[in-house]
Amino acid sequence: MTINISNTVNVTLLQSAALALVDNPNVVVIFTSQQDGPVNSADRYRVYSDAQSVAEDFGTNSATNGFAQAFFGTQPNATNAGGLLVIGYWRGASEAVAATAAKLTGAQLSEATTVAALQQVSDGTLDITIDSTEENLTALDFRSETTLDGIASVIDAALSGGSAAVVDQRIVITSDTTGATSTITLVTDPGSGTFIGETLALSGGGGAVATQGAASDTLAAETKVAAVTALRSEVKYRGFMFIDNPTDEESEALAAWAQANDALSYDVFDASANLSIDPANVVWAIKLAGYTNYRMLYSKAGNRKLAASYMARAHTANFRAENSALTMNLKQLAVAAEDYSQSEFSAAMNVGLDLYAITSKNVPRVFCSGANGFVDERYNLIAFVDFLQTDMFNLLSATGTKIPQTRRGIAQLVDQAEKTTRQFVRAGVFAPGTWSSPDYFGSREVFERNVFDNGFYWLAGSLADQSQASREARESPVIQGAVKLAGAVHSVDIIVNVNR
Repeated sequence: MTINISNTVNVTLLQSAALALVDNPNVVVIFTSQQDGPVNSADRYRVYSDAQSVAEDFGTNSATNGFAQAFFGTQPNATNAGGLLVIGYWRGASEAVAATAAKLTGAQLSEATTVAALQQVSDGTLDITIDSTEENLTALDFRSETTLDGIASVIDAALSGGSAAVVDQRIVITSDTTGATSTITLVTDPGSGTFIGETLALSGGGGAVATQGAASDTLAAETKVAAVTALRSEVKYRGFMFIDNPTDEESEALAAWAQANDALSYDVFDASANLSIDPANVVWAIKLAGYTNYRMLYSKAGNRKLAASYMARAHTANFRAENSALTMNLKQLAVAAEDYSQSEFSAAMNVGLDLYAITSKNVPRVFCSGANGFVDERYNLIAFVDFLQTDMFNLLSATGTKIPQTRRGIAQLVDQAEKTTRQFVRAGVFAPGTWSSPDYFGSREVFERNVFDNGFYWLAGSLADQSQASREARESPVIQGAVKLAGAVHSVDIIVNVNR
């Protein structure tokens, strides 16, 4: 026998851990209350990348399709920047829910592996109880089957109180009845023949899930906040709007939710009272509350599709690309622009409403009010925080050994923060410039020079000043950052000196 070289040289591979992905800032939602489409309380959303698919699912003449047309008619839109349009469900009225059947869903299978294993079986067996009746399946012959569908058909033919099919590479057994008396169990081994429950991942410990039937029911209408909360637990979206016009009370509730959940909500107002600086005006109230994530638009015609088109255009930045940051000011949308007087224009700008108006040059353009902040700043900063958090997490989790509580280790953390921030400088979110705030940290000279040269400055606290409790808790010293927003030019004053 030869002597293995590992006695002399032993090699260990330290593979990188799977990394977390940043949230996609261009996933946006249009909430519909349409109950004859594919979304409902049990299936909250559908994802789309083209207008035709929405028309096929919801109907050409539906309001949902009309809003989707405004979204996809906007160029570019979120789907052109790696994003998605999600049609989400809001239960605006009571909803009748049909009775459901009990269902046993197995874990996902490898078709090649599973078929190869069962092609050797001619005496397959399993026990399953459906609707309180035990079924003993025996002599299941899979020798001529070449697909998972074929395997499911053999089981289906042997069942008397249910059916078997393949869904998403899983074997699913469904009761023939519905309602509260529709029940099902995991499969068990009868103790004879060749038990196939483990091979098909339908038995205990294999990832199978038994869902019992439910009686028909009528669900009461829900609030809009309940709808956005329910969908957020399933989809991490960053922008949303409702086809149905929120009441003033709902607008304030949605504004508070959006601010707390780092999402941008788009809404359209149409009353002349919304142009007034008055605490009774919900637009002004939202502005005073500092709910900058609630993006408010104005349309005298009450055209809510304005929000769909505006949202589609706003969520189009690719922060990994150079000079990709944008402003919505003077952008063109896929809805009809409206005429506004100078007094209406000035009032909208003062109160915090963006307009889509016809200019004196007869071209339609968006005009942004900064009274409640600018949409691009909120969009950019939400994305930056997510990138920074994710990149720092990946540094900690992907390091094969550890980030030590030493100067070298803390320098690694600061270096990562600088790399992430530099990416947003490249995208045009931040830029070198003079720091105009009185706030600073560390050496003022070093602070201001870094911001002036780089557009940002990062500084870690002193390890020597860290408490023993923090060291024992394995905490990093606080890392502080400062960034200089690049801003955007929205208007120009021109002075011309004329000489004869």
